[in-house]
Amino acid sequence: MSIVSKYFELIGLFKFFLILIGIIYLFRWISPFIIKYLLSRLAKKMGDFDANKSFNKKTKPSKKKENNFGEYIDYEEID
Repeated sequence: MSIVSKYFELIGLFKFFLILIGIIYLFRWISPFIIKYLLSRLAKKMGDFDANKSFNKKTKPSKKKENNFGEYIDYEEID
């Protein structure tokens, strides 16, 4: 390889790292706004949450279950 091709490879590597660092700093600058937006959405959803309403939906009328297992026998230990 000639010196010129090695030089262009180093320039490409330098550009890659420069772009990578730029993306990282851009993300660090934008991320607080994204987190603030997501937390406000979560707080709004939790503000609309009604505990009584959700529990009433889940409760069902109790049905009697028939246990046809037979008679219960209590065994005692013998020493």
